[in-house]
Amino acid sequence: MQFDWKSYFIFTSKEQKGIVVLGCILSLSLLLHYLLPTKSVEVDRFSNTKNKPKVLFYFDPNLLDSLQGFQLGFSRKQMTTLYHYREKGGRFQKKEDLLKWYGLSEYQANTLLPWVRIKAIDSTNYNKQNKNRNWGKYATEKIDINNSNASQWIQITGLPAYKVKRILTYQKWTGGFTNIQGLKKVYGITAFDFEMIYPYLKYQPKTSKKMAYQTMRFEDWMALGIFDERAVWRILKLRKVQQGRLAWSEMVIQFDLTESEAMVLKQRTNLNN
Repeated sequence: MQFDWKSYFIFTSKEQKGIVVLGCILSLSLLLHYLLPTKSVEVDRFSNTKNKPKVLFYFDPNLLDSLQGFQLGFSRKQMTTLYHYREKGGRFQKKEDLLKWYGLSEYQANTLLPWVRIKAIDSTNYNKQNKNRNWGKYATEKIDINNSNASQWIQITGLPAYKVKRILTYQKWTGGFTNIQGLKKVYGITAFDFEMIYPYLKYQPKTSKKMAYQTMRFEDWMALGIFDERAVWRILKLRKVQQGRLAWSEMVIQFDLTESEAMVLKQRTNLNN
């Protein structure tokens, strides 16, 4: 049987019309592609929507701190690059140097360029300042890390509510921070978070006296944050039975306290070993 290849190129009138329509569509698509090319500026703008500034204000990149950088739309990686550059003695001499910032897109740099104001500063003081990580102008309003509520933390530092809650919980369980660096021990507070809020913090040693366990009420024991209601009622009953005599080591063993809970009990009450 002889193979007839010509039969494969015979189309019905309906198929011929379909081929013509498909060819017209492809030709029109190619024509539009050449007549209306995609503008690189628009593509660049779309790719940088995540770096859009929340607020625009005049700033000096030599003195920019993390909180201001966040408001201007800089990412964590971009701010880290800036910190490393300044730690090594790098400095922006003119506002156009912003275009040389590694990791900063051309569109983002051009957006912020009109807002750059380079201040003339002494190079010796500048290097010393960046060596000590005193980046940017410190906030006029600061909060005491041991005596501030959640709303003050959020308003002044800009931290999200869930991280503020972790700070306050840690503070309550440990009986208070002994220095500002102690914030780094809070779960979820990254090195970037600490650098961002550091200029807005202050620490004052706690001068409050320890509570006398002999006269502590139900509310006082609950305020320690290490006992539940059932345990507090047991403590009050135990104190009554033992005629007000309680020992710190006895409490730790009887209520199976963790090391951090035991330290809170020791720091905030006058219980003896």
